[in-house]
Amino acid sequence: MKIKDIKISPSFLRIILIETFRGKSLCRILMNYVLQEIELSGEILDLGAGSDKASYNRFLKRDELSVKITYTDFYKEGPNILKLDLEKPFSIKDNQFDMIMCFNALEHIYNYQNTIKESWRVLKPNGVFVGSTPFLIGFHPDPNDYFRYTHQAIRRIFEDNGFKNQRIIYLGFGPCSAALTQWILLFPRLIRPLFIFPVIMFDLLLNKLTKHYKMRHALGYVYVFKK
Repeated sequence: MKIKDIKISPSFLRIILIETFRGKSLCRILMNYVLQEIELSGEILDLGAGSDKASYNRFLKRDELSVKITYTDFYKEGPNILKLDLEKPFSIKDNQFDMIMCFNALEHIYNYQNTIKESWRVLKPNGVFVGSTPFLIGFHPDPNDYFRYTHQAIRRIFEDNGFKNQRIIYLGFGPCSAALTQWILLFPRLIRPLFIFPVIMFDLLLNKLTKHYKMRHALGYVYVFKK
């Protein structure tokens, strides 16, 4: 599975504009944009999603006839929804899923080691774990908010549990856009693009002048690991 770095293009700027008007944060917009490269197939487990209402479902490619997604929720179960505590052993057979998705959930899980170990167990051989976690964003309990992971921590945590790293993508452009995300949501949606576009362009200019500038100020990460 291959996913690409973010490239500035008219289609990318259009997505930022549309999703900003929808009230999405820059970190969420960048995550969804990257996920357009992923095509779902086979049996899929979506950890912590609760349902198919999350915004990333509008971006992921899929063939509805060949994909079966099981969502998990801590509080309830229902059609295609499995009641599951991610901090305890999963009530799922070994080698059952082709892919596991876990978007913006790992920071809310105190016993994250259980989540990673159990994910490895229930994935089929050569199965794929696709996830995202925020880094430079504010406290957001749901119901708790425990951790922020660097790209080095993400790689180490998964590799220590048997996974092979396929790709880690930095979400963000630099410190200016990272700072902007801390207060931009306080403004009405209609005027947010007036701040976002100039700040992104300024960060892109600084990136050309400073090595590893973007890496040091990531809003978050999208990553792919293979069993």
